[in-house]
Amino acid sequence: MANKEINKISLDEVVIQKNLSSLIDIVHKFSQDIISAKSESDIFNILTNDVAKQMNFLDCVIYEVDNKKKTLKQTATFGYLKTAKKATGNSLVLKFGQGHSGVVAESGTSLLIPDVDKSSDYLIGKAKVGSELVIPIKIHNEVYAVISSAHPDKNFYKETHQKLLEVIVSIAEGALVKMHEKAELEKIKLKLEGVLQRKSDDLDKAIDTLSFQYSEMKYQHEKQETLIQEVHHRVTNNLQIISSILRLYINKDETGSTDTLQKIHNRVQVMALIHQNIYKSMEMNLVNINSYLNDLVSFLKSTSKQLYIRSERLVEAEFFSFDVLVPFGLYITEVFSFWVERAEKNNLAEMCFDIELIRSKNDYSFALNIKDKSTVPLPQKIDIDSFEGMSNILISALVDQLDGELNQGFEEGNYIKLKFKALT
Repeated sequence: MANKEINKISLDEVVIQKNLSSLIDIVHKFSQDIISAKSESDIFNILTNDVAKQMNFLDCVIYEVDNKKKTLKQTATFGYLKTAKKATGNSLVLKFGQGHSGVVAESGTSLLIPDVDKSSDYLIGKAKVGSELVIPIKIHNEVYAVISSAHPDKNFYKETHQKLLEVIVSIAEGALVKMHEKAELEKIKLKLEGVLQRKSDDLDKAIDTLSFQYSEMKYQHEKQETLIQEVHHRVTNNLQIISSILRLYINKDETGSTDTLQKIHNRVQVMALIHQNIYKSMEMNLVNINSYLNDLVSFLKSTSKQLYIRSERLVEAEFFSFDVLVPFGLYITEVFSFWVERAEKNNLAEMCFDIELIRSKNDYSFALNIKDKSTVPLPQKIDIDSFEGMSNILISALVDQLDGELNQGFEEGNYIKLKFKALT
């Protein structure tokens, strides 16, 4: 290696305080070398050559482990047994459980054998071996390789050798994991680049197709909106014509029996206001509630010549759909007509008609509260269960259409509250 060699020390003496710094130097040096290694082969060479020399090993071998085939294959060697193995033709492939290296590959546990003659797992060769040290190299808790060192002397290897080699091997394991992850990422990158390359033309075609479809759908949507807007415009005009005809009959009637025609005229005008607000809206199926209530209340106030009508509003909704707005507007009209009729019969000069549309916290979406701030209770209430009176019948039908619940009473003024469901 390019790094300068640290003076060799006797590991038997590392327990002495003066040699602890040298031990730290060894670990630091090899951690730097291993982290700087460019390949797995470089790491194995550091372990078998540099580390072995530094620790005064005469021999060091690394076996790569094949966990599927349950075999070990020699991949890096150093020392006196290297030449002996080649000369004697010893097999470079071992099976799991064969020799001390095969045992460690299978168990994943380090072995320190002071006297190989006393070990039943020793694989006898032609070269003289007295003691052996075997350490597993693991990746993701699975034995990836085995590093083995043999020495001709018995009791050469001590626990200090084992601990120090295990520390260095753990550093090597971390470096190998990073290399493998980098290699896997590179494979994934190449695979993705290949997929992207193959799909590039298809993606361009898909974009062109979607762009064409979007343009076509946008054209159809604009065409449909224009058509719907025109329909609402024509409906508004037709309702205005009907309203004008009714007004003509009311003005020309000399008998004075125009009350029914006036009521029909008012309700036609309410329907016309809805379509008129839809025509003004940017969304064809949604109408701004504040805008519509302004128009509706202004119109309703104009229908009474006898009463001065004051009205305040509190609205917690922004839009309603056409399906909700029709019964909603007609319901307000019917309640207004009912109260005006009672007020006029009592010869009142002034009436209050306050509207609150608030979001409900129970099973219903909204609560519509109409109040008059009167000090006198109405002599008659709206009875939606009654089949007498047009107002009762109409209000009952409109409450059902809104899937609502109605209650009324007197508390600091007459009030009628409708809880109903609506999606905004």
